[in-house]
Amino acid sequence: MDIEILKLSKQSNKQRLSEFLNEQPEEELIGLVRSKLDDYQASNDVDPILLLRAIVQGSPLEGGQDCLQRRFILLKCIIEWLSVEDKDIQEKSKQASLVVNLIQPEIENLPTIMLSDLAKMITDMIAETSPIQLRMLDIFSKIWNVLAAADKFSELGEIFDGLLEAKWHNSIVVGMSSALNDMELSKNQLEAVLNYMLKKLSDIESEEVPPFIYQLLLISRKGYKRLILNGILNFFNQESENETSQIESTVMLHLSFALKQDQELGNELIKMIKANKSSQLEVFNIACLLTAARIHRLQDPIFDLFKTNITSVYRDNEKLERCYWILDYSSIEADKLGQVLLEVTEKSATSGWDQVIQSLTQLSFILVDTATSYGAFFQTYTIKTRSSMKDHAGPMDKVANLGTDILLRLFKYHDIIRSEILEQITSRIVSRSSSTLSFLSLLATIIKDYPDTVDKYLVNIKDTLDFLSFLPLSTAERLLHAVQPISKSSEQFRDGLILVLRKSLFAKDLDGREMAVRGFLNILDEQLNELKSEQDSGQLLVAQGVAFEVLGLLRRCFGQQFEVRVCTYNGLGSLSQEHPTFAGDIFDLLYTQFTKVFEKDASIANPIKLDHCLENATNGGYPKIMEPVHLLLKNLIKSYRAASTEDTTSVVAETIDRFNDRMLSLVNRLSSARLEDFELDKTSSFDMATHIGLRNNLYAQLMLGIYEASVSSEHEGRKKNNQIHTPTCSSLEFFSKIFQAIFAQGDPEGSTRDLRSDIDFAHFIITSTFDSLKSAIDDVYCHQDDQHFESSIVLCQTYLSILKQEDSDSIFANQQSAKKTTSALSSVALSLRSTLDIISHVWPKRFAEFLKRVLGSTAPNQYRSKNKVILEWTMQLKEVILKYISGRTPIYREATHVMHVCLFLCNKFQKKDDDFSVRSRALIQWLNELTKERALEDPGLVKETIGLLIQLCADIGEFDVIQDICEDLHRFLGDLDIRHVDQPMEESLSYQMINQKTYSVILSKIFEFLDSSFDDLTWCISRLKISASEDNNEETTQQFEAQMCRRLTSLVLITSQIVKSILTDVHAESLFKTITKAYKTLLTLVKYKISFPYDVSPDFISVISKTGTEVTDRMYKFLTVYGQSQNADPSESRSKKKGKQKQVDLKQKAKIQRETKVIPNLIFGVEQFERHLIQLSRKSKVDFMQYMKRSTSRDFKIQVNRVYEDESDESDEDKGQQQEVQEENEEEEEEEAESLKRRADEQEDEEESQDRPSGSSKRAKRS
Repeated sequence: MDIEILKLSKQSNKQRLSEFLNEQPEEELIGLVRSKLDDYQASNDVDPILLLRAIVQGSPLEGGQDCLQRRFILLKCIIEWLSVEDKDIQEKSKQASLVVNLIQPEIENLPTIMLSDLAKMITDMIAETSPIQLRMLDIFSKIWNVLAAADKFSELGEIFDGLLEAKWHNSIVVGMSSALNDMELSKNQLEAVLNYMLKKLSDIESEEVPPFIYQLLLISRKGYKRLILNGILNFFNQESENETSQIESTVMLHLSFALKQDQELGNELIKMIKANKSSQLEVFNIACLLTAARIHRLQDPIFDLFKTNITSVYRDNEKLERCYWILDYSSIEADKLGQVLLEVTEKSATSGWDQVIQSLTQLSFILVDTATSYGAFFQTYTIKTRSSMKDHAGPMDKVANLGTDILLRLFKYHDIIRSEILEQITSRIVSRSSSTLSFLSLLATIIKDYPDTVDKYLVNIKDTLDFLSFLPLSTAERLLHAVQPISKSSEQFRDGLILVLRKSLFAKDLDGREMAVRGFLNILDEQLNELKSEQDSGQLLVAQGVAFEVLGLLRRCFGQQFEVRVCTYNGLGSLSQEHPTFAGDIFDLLYTQFTKVFEKDASIANPIKLDHCLENATNGGYPKIMEPVHLLLKNLIKSYRAASTEDTTSVVAETIDRFNDRMLSLVNRLSSARLEDFELDKTSSFDMATHIGLRNNLYAQLMLGIYEASVSSEHEGRKKNNQIHTPTCSSLEFFSKIFQAIFAQGDPEGSTRDLRSDIDFAHFIITSTFDSLKSAIDDVYCHQDDQHFESSIVLCQTYLSILKQEDSDSIFANQQSAKKTTSALSSVALSLRSTLDIISHVWPKRFAEFLKRVLGSTAPNQYRSKNKVILEWTMQLKEVILKYISGRTPIYREATHVMHVCLFLCNKFQKKDDDFSVRSRALIQWLNELTKERALEDPGLVKETIGLLIQLCADIGEFDVIQDICEDLHRFLGDLDIRHVDQPMEESLSYQMINQKTYSVILSKIFEFLDSSFDDLTWCISRLKISASEDNNEETTQQFEAQMCRRLTSLVLITSQIVKSILTDVHAESLFKTITKAYKTLLTLVKYKISFPYDVSPDFISVISKTGTEVTDRMYKFLTVYGQSQNADPSESRSKKKGKQKQVDLKQKAKIQRETKVIPNLIFGVEQFERHLIQLSRKSKVDFMQYMKRSTSRDFKIQVNRVYEDESDESDEDKGQQQEVQEENEEEEEEEAESLKRRADEQEDEEESQDRPSGSSKRAKRS
């Protein structure tokens, strides 16, 4: 039969073929088709495809029902054949494609009834959950579209329901998604099938997920983009990382391709992740965003999203540290987003996420540049020392650190991006970008951690060295420090660096020369370190040769400017202590320079040629120091001590002997010399405006340093006879010992008593001891942190001992009480404060240990919390303060400096610890008693005391004390309701510290507290909004709101006490600004409640009622009184100096300009608050406006008489012209005044219904 069908099909007339097919029984035809479909070898030379085509040709549409039935049977047989998938037969898929391509165009010619039956048959086959040939789904989609075009919605509904009720076999899910993409679906059908398909994601095999997701992304063109994206992201976020790690990269590539094709899909992805904060903490979501950022049109919005979120989360975390009480209700995982980005960076290497590398790199540079651009206008290029570093990183510092951490890991894992990272770093360094310091730190870390990797990119770094002399000194120094490991390992790089430094050593600008000196010192330091550790004799010779070469270059610096010499001398002195084996050569070098200014003739009393140390010392030019001989001598002594501890050559030994003789001569002559020998006696001129005076001051400065160095040399020299001491940096050891000797507990004897009684000398020792400690810690070539830490402990113990020993009768306080300079006792307190500050910066993790050891902890194993130790410190300082203010002549200035120490320590409290409240209450009790019982009149001490008391009360949320202080201020300043301000007070004050001299500083601290508190609460309300919008515990949100309202009520009550008081001038202006902030906070709270109007708590009602009755009403009265007091002054001055040119009072003019901004802003804030309060009343069905009383003082009025009076005063200078103008315009002025009244009334009506600052401004001018 098959041969005959093919033979007939080749004839041009198909009538015979049709007749032949009509004659064949249906069963035989079905059997033939089935057998031929399974015949993949074309037996009997009959191609199955040709046979099927012949049957279609022999069943023309105009052939009647038989032909249609035959086509239906043929299609049915094909579907049945496709319903069985046989993977063992590879030819079936190819043959299936040919068959479907043949039959698919013929489907639309069948009646809809037959097509409906075929579609139901396919759905039944799908429901059998057995594998099918996927090309059958192409037939299904074709049938569906034909039925949809014929508007057979009822049939389609049944088919669709059957399709969704069927349990799809996992092998057809991908093909089904492709078919659905081709089908015409309604919105409801599309949503239903998408939900069904997204559920299938977790059922299919992992290798099938990427193509399935790709099909879903193609379907997203029809709609429901967010549903699809959300389903995909949720799948990967919920699945185990081990199960999806192999396919995530492929899925991201599919997503990237889909985003390129569909712009709306990319926008929807950004909106969806932006709206859901929690989704931004998922690794896969962030990776998808970074992949999408490769598309140019999506790059800016994605990077802006990252930048905004990262900076805001770190800023919020900083505010959370101040408002730590909201941790019970809302938490911020500040580092979580950074950890997610770092995890993405790790997975870019481990999971093959190459597509995120470029975006991560760009984002990291953006983060660093953005973070460092804040405050870049005030950035200086001064060199920051260890002691001046921050003890904790701010929010922008953390953002920059996150960017550098990501770049560091990218450099570690990916060779493809290393060159770009180094190029970007070097370009920012050379261009003096605001982010230079951050990238220099990154460069130093890269070179230190991955030296072998950096070797391939030395060209990038070498090119940067050419710009060394043009960079700021601090930048150049950090760059030299960063490349130091390379110069140690690469001889070629070191030679190039030395060449650059040699050129810079003779540059025109001073910074370039100083940079060259620091660079040579760095090279010398690394070579000397290599001499210590290197065992290879060849390497030792190379290092020694480089060291001597550098030493020779540094010798050339001895003839340069003062600053260059200082840097050279100090660096060589420190290196001699760190490397005693090389100290002899340094000593020889410095000694040769010293002999040039040393007077060898012992008969001359002055052993130093001072005229050789100054430029223009005798020729009348401007004198300045050329040779810092005091620093030369100090560092010469350092190198001498270091060289004395090592075996030296005979040449150096002879030089040491000569130096001993000359030092003996120097000390003897200095001991016997008088001021006349240095031309510095009482008759000498020290006028800085003259040449002689300026020269003599420089002489005195040099000689003071020489005496100091000589005294230190003699002290250490005697010790050398007994035992050898470890060399110390600078003169810290000397100053520490003499400081302890002079101020030791007990009665000093002999020479020590004489030294102690010399106040100027004692003051010098106090300040010099701290300066020596600071310089020793900051010395980059001295690595003795443990010794410095121990020295700091000893010094602080001595500081505390001095403060406890002395009282108000101490000579260290009263000797200089009449002078404006700081007393010796104040210097002790300042040194204690500065030492604590340095410890917190340099050793922040050891700060608690430091405090314990200073107090003399005898039980190191006994645990004491940091807060308890701080409290013990402050209790000891409390006794010191009470002693200072209780004497016959109180020493307030010294007590103020001790209070500074207390304030510094209280700022170190750990607020999150359980004992914080207990420790704070103990301090509050003392400070509260102090302010009540002591009638202090020193503004400085009162300011610090009140400031600390308010801070502690605010930290633990106890505002009663602050309110009591404000009530006393109210009593002291007078009440607005009392017309006669001079009326004597009837009530006594509880706080004796409030008086005429101190009320101003107390008010300023109250305003400062209120301003910061209202700002913090405004931020807290934003956190409350987030907490309420998320699916959190409703009870927790209510507790959060209640706590917020209670705090706000307390602040409102505190503000009300100030508003009731009579304030003038700057305090009145401060009050206006504070109340404006208060209403801004209240407005934020009301806006929040508008979103949840049906849950009005009693605490919220209390806030509104207190605001209306205690603040708003009083504020209008205050504005009225304030306006009347301001109007009184000009009226008095108008009668004076008529006919003369008026004097312009600049202060009054500035005040008026401020008021034109402050008062309208205040009125506008009140109106905004009331407007939203009305909206809340309508929504919540609670009448909040019953607490708000409209004041008549808000009525807009123009005082016409005042207008006339002002005009007459302004025209007094020309009376003749005034008379002419008044005669001609008298009637016009009356008409104009009436017109002004009418317009004012109309304008008032309009402004009542409008909401703009200009209207508020005009209303406020009445005041």
